[in-house]
Amino acid sequence: MLYLLLSILSSLAILIIFKVSGKYNIKVIHPIIINYFVASALGYFNSGLSPQRLMTIPINWIWSAAVIGSVYVFTFFLIGYSTRKAGMALTTIASKMSFVFPMFFSILIDANDNYSHTKLILLIMAIIAVFLSVYKKRTKSTESLLIISLPLILFVFMGLADSFVKFAQNSFVKNESHSSQFSFIIFTFAAIWGIVLIALQKNKKEILQPKVLITGILLGICNFGSLYFLINALNDLTFNNSLVFALNNMAIVLFSIIIALSFFKEKVTKLNRVGILLSIITFVTIMVFI
Repeated sequence: MLYLLLSILSSLAILIIFKVSGKYNIKVIHPIIINYFVASALGYFNSGLSPQRLMTIPINWIWSAAVIGSVYVFTFFLIGYSTRKAGMALTTIASKMSFVFPMFFSILIDANDNYSHTKLILLIMAIIAVFLSVYKKRTKSTESLLIISLPLILFVFMGLADSFVKFAQNSFVKNESHSSQFSFIIFTFAAIWGIVLIALQKNKKEILQPKVLITGILLGICNFGSLYFLINALNDLTFNNSLVFALNNMAIVLFSIIIALSFFKEKVTKLNRVGILLSIITFVTIMVFI
């Protein structure tokens, strides 16, 4: 359960960093580029890899990590943009309702994870709770239509990425060392995309500003922790992995809204309050089944 808690805290920290960085006029692309190099380095040193051992990494690890890393780059930009433009709460629905993908995928491929009517009820409760917690009425402006489209895009891509993570964990990432190595490969591919993005930047010197470097380093630490601890949580809580995904995302939803209300003064409607209450009920219920 400790790994799951650490993954949740890491994910929350990412949202907070994105929110705070917007107040300092930091272009989101620069700290994101730095973050992948930092996360890759953490994976490398944490796993105790060496140049010689790199050559022995299986090919199935590489192609899986390449797909996940590439999708992560795309979705990370969307999360950063959405957090600034639409608010921390609305971004949660864009990225965290995607747990339905890995939840059902886990039931399909994991021998320790089975379908039950109880899980289906909990899934429905979780979806309704997340939706009600962050739903806000918007006018039909161009910006609003753009923001409304983000949930669908993030829902699909984050769901696919998490499903690939579950596939890798179920197939070959079986311990903490494997988790570090696999995280290293994922973030290395993301960093390669970062090199491409740096080459396309007009004001390359801005990436060396102290506030950008600090933000990127903090993002990298939290980003590595979010993935590393999640994989370890899946290995640690082998029974009902599908509920691990649900609990992880529900916790992030619940606590991100509390933070948004307490520190960033984001407004909530009566419908949001109903969703928050249902989130708490669902969260506690899932904890019982875990």
